[in-house]
Amino acid sequence: MTGIIDAVDRLWRHVQNLKPIAAYKKFRSGDSVRKISDFFYSPIYIYALGIVTLALNMLGIDEITYAFLAVLAITVLLLCPDAMPAIAVLVFYTVARSVGNRNYAKYNEISFVFGNIWRVLVRIAIAFHIIVNADFRKVKSSRLLVGFIAVSAGLLVNGFLSPYYNILSTGDGIRIIRRTFVGYLVMRTCIKPTRETLRYFCYVALVYGLNVGIQLCATYFINKPFIESGFNKDSMLLGWGVSNTIGATLFVAMPFVFYLMYTEDKHAWYYFTAVTLMLIAQVFTYARASLLFTLPLFAAMYVLCLAKGKRRKQIAVCGIVAVVAVIAVAVIMKSMLIEMLQFFINNKFGDRGRFKLWSAGIELWKTSPVFGAGIHNEMRTQTYYHNTPLQFLVTGGILGYAGLALNHMQISSLFTQKPTIKRLFLAALTGGIVLISLLDNFYMYSAMQIFFQFAVVFAEHDLNKTLPFAYRYKVKNGKYKLLY
Repeated sequence: MTGIIDAVDRLWRHVQNLKPIAAYKKFRSGDSVRKISDFFYSPIYIYALGIVTLALNMLGIDEITYAFLAVLAITVLLLCPDAMPAIAVLVFYTVARSVGNRNYAKYNEISFVFGNIWRVLVRIAIAFHIIVNADFRKVKSSRLLVGFIAVSAGLLVNGFLSPYYNILSTGDGIRIIRRTFVGYLVMRTCIKPTRETLRYFCYVALVYGLNVGIQLCATYFINKPFIESGFNKDSMLLGWGVSNTIGATLFVAMPFVFYLMYTEDKHAWYYFTAVTLMLIAQVFTYARASLLFTLPLFAAMYVLCLAKGKRRKQIAVCGIVAVVAVIAVAVIMKSMLIEMLQFFINNKFGDRGRFKLWSAGIELWKTSPVFGAGIHNEMRTQTYYHNTPLQFLVTGGILGYAGLALNHMQISSLFTQKPTIKRLFLAALTGGIVLISLLDNFYMYSAMQIFFQFAVVFAEHDLNKTLPFAYRYKVKNGKYKLLY
């Protein structure tokens, strides 16, 4: 495999040294272009992106929303030397679709035509950015290639030899590979895993979480169908997700905001307020699977910040104020809160159909234990089993399940060797997604994979820095050479 990677790397660098690409890089490094690209690496850009996306979402004009995001993505892909500003656009793209446009219900033929044009242009810009900027040498130092190849192979052959096999299963497998393995490779080769990169992504997560929280708050105040249903969980529908999806989306932002609270010299009160509001918003999603794991992780991360963070006194005061405020609101708004949270009172943490789904899934897996029944099986539709390992077992069989297990074992090893504070917070994110996915299929969702793969790439880099000689290799003359 090393020989293949070396050959690809040589070809890649030959292409990157061609005169037209060299001239383009020289143009991009000019003073005027660099001043523009510097803006895209600033917190102001992240806040502006979040505010504009939120405003367009509230206005419900998705054609303009997607045009804005597409133009911005193309711009940053062409002007910026790494992919972080484009990843920020992708993060907000996942929560951009407005209420009422679920499954693109408000779109007409012209909307779809322009949407497809933007999609093609963005993909061309992504391909160009990868060709010009990707450092393929970083693949050589990857600790995770075997696991990713294994899980990708299982997805490619999901449903083979099953009586229910449908070609759509292979297409869906490829889509999941694109979110997982391809996403990992792009992030590994096209971003610089420095402390500032991690800080930048933390701000993206912060604004992203606030954006989702405001969308949820608006649902409680202006979403008529939801209000008239008596705040029914099943009626909580945003354009891009249902209650469980919203709950998981809020969770993935929290570890990054806690990292800012732990490491930043200023504004600990702001980060605490933001992450607490995200937790409160998550309670009002009625997403029990997310809450089951979020609450202990939230408490653990807060205690860590309180014990070791840079602004411990400020964090302690914020915690006391938050407890007093929650008690006061609970007393003053008791009847309204009981009405809104009736779902928890009625259901607690009991089963709502998962056990039946799991039993049906096991029976279906028995029909094709090696390759699984396929993602699209007997009903020719995609069935979600609300348990990611079971999903891989039923749809991909023993091969699919084994690939996922190997991939997760390799990823978990990043956090058990010589742990650091950075990897501790990243472990809270990746571990949280894996745990929540025991009760749902969030691991397979695009937004979850952006956060998950970023954490994996950064954790891998941090481990390589921590272990001696981990990211070097010996050349013939006995000297060591850096892999990246």
